[in-house]
Amino acid sequence: MNPLFQGKIDNFCAAYSVLNALRLICGISAFQARDILNDMFVEQAKNIEEWKKIVCHETTYYGLVRHMLEKWQTTYNYAVWQPFPCDKPNITHVKTFSPEVDLDTVWEFLQKNVKDKQSTAVMRFCRFLPHQPGPIVDHWSTVLRVTDREIFLYDCSLESTGWYVLRREKFFTAPFHAVPPQKIGLANQFTLNLAAEEFGVLCPESVFMAERKATAFDTVKTAFKRKIFAD
Repeated sequence: MNPLFQGKIDNFCAAYSVLNALRLICGISAFQARDILNDMFVEQAKNIEEWKKIVCHETTYYGLVRHMLEKWQTTYNYAVWQPFPCDKPNITHVKTFSPEVDLDTVWEFLQKNVKDKQSTAVMRFCRFLPHQPGPIVDHWSTVLRVTDREIFLYDCSLESTGWYVLRREKFFTAPFHAVPPQKIGLANQFTLNLAAEEFGVLCPESVFMAERKATAFDTVKTAFKRKIFAD
């Protein structure tokens, strides 16, 4: 029997995805990450009902991710935005798993906009097994890089069977609200055409882009390089 490790049962992948995003583009230290995480714990615990949902995986963690990313953008000098926002989802699309944004659009956007040490994406995806209506994995993660066929994750999971690379041929998109959290998913799961093979669902509305802003040093360094190579 393998030992339990941190992250296996604590349901805080959404918070760690934000921390990893800031580590990628801002280079935050483990001590800075701990302070951000502790701040989240204290702040969210003020509302006992919401805190219970977070701890027991009875939420999509959408509000938590948005709040953490927006709160620290001035401190760590980065910008955050949603490329595929949907505050009022079309209930017909939700019930039929018909996406507002198709997979190709999301994939090509990420491939174009995720840049090493400059920008990354935090997003939610779910993993389904054949002939089962609910997701076996409901996960938030940070994107490291994107190719035509693969999304490489900068992840905090230690699971040997985890998905660290998302294969394009295994995924389709679905509205964010169409995939309820694992804890309450089976009872409220909307109709889904069950596949014969394992597959993944990417939620476009969950994609948050975080991009490091140029500092005065970056501007001078870029200008210096242009002058050197121009000469």
